[in-house]
Amino acid sequence: MQDTITREHDNLMDVSFFDFPIKKVTSPTIKLKNSDGYLEEVKMDKQVIVYRPDTMEVLGNSRSSKYKIIEPAMLFQKHAEKMMSSPDLPKNVVVTDSMYEGGRKQKRTVSFPDLTHVMPDNSKVNMRTDIFNSVDMSWMYQAFAGAYRDLCRNSLVFGGTRMFHVKQKHTTGLNVNATLNQITKTIEMFNENKDLMDKMIKQEISIEQVAYILAQNIAKKKSGLSRYGIQQKVEVNKKLMDYFLYQFDKEKSNLGSTVWNLFNALTHWSTHIDDTFERENEETGEVKQVSMTRKGGKTHTAQVKREDKVREFMNTEDWGKMLQGVFIIPKGASLQF
Repeated sequence: MQDTITREHDNLMDVSFFDFPIKKVTSPTIKLKNSDGYLEEVKMDKQVIVYRPDTMEVLGNSRSSKYKIIEPAMLFQKHAEKMMSSPDLPKNVVVTDSMYEGGRKQKRTVSFPDLTHVMPDNSKVNMRTDIFNSVDMSWMYQAFAGAYRDLCRNSLVFGGTRMFHVKQKHTTGLNVNATLNQITKTIEMFNENKDLMDKMIKQEISIEQVAYILAQNIAKKKSGLSRYGIQQKVEVNKKLMDYFLYQFDKEKSNLGSTVWNLFNALTHWSTHIDDTFERENEETGEVKQVSMTRKGGKTHTAQVKREDKVREFMNTEDWGKMLQGVFIIPKGASLQF
């Protein structure tokens, strides 16, 4: 079995390289030899086996019954369709398809030679997007967009800037379409408004500033006026605040404590409607998975509302000051929300 097979071409819609059948079976029954040497049927409760029905080769197994197969050909076809549907992206592309360990792991890199980023040493790197996937549970699903020279399998970037990165488990909460949509938006922004993107990437912001500006804007609850016309105390949507801070903190090692990191947290929220995050109970220390989806809510309606809120936030005076590096938390302001 070859460890790595690679093919380079210029046809985004050609995903034949990744076209092989994959199936999963939950709680399978297998035959094992007992102590007397006889075969005995044993049920593997709550186990998931992933295999190729054409060769009956077992590709991997998972202890989680929520494991979600992302078929490589379908994944990269959706990725290609998102790229092709954007009229603002150059159609001149270099596609590099890679498979590892007999197809257990896959990667697609799409580079845009017409979109370049000048590095501090005056060298140039192309804008590109990378998708990592696996069917044997060894890799989480990962998607990248940025201008960089190289990206190794453990997600280290060499030379350049990673502008978007998402890393998620293969579970029912994984929303591939939302991720691919965000990648396209990142590349479009690079193409249309590179100066603004560079500004956000370079402008640093503290976690305290992030918390305060969120509390005063997008995470602020509508309280209105009291019956006597007196402004009531500012209330904060704590779940939304925790979600944004969780996303910001999670990506600090990749995107830094920057306005660009905050921008990515905002757009992540607006595109990943059914996202979840880990939230710690301050009193008990217990960590729970919290859903950002309203029960019975319609996805398309929620997405439009969230995009409007992000757009509104980015048009505030606070956002403008933060982008210019002159945003200051007022003296005596409380950060206890």
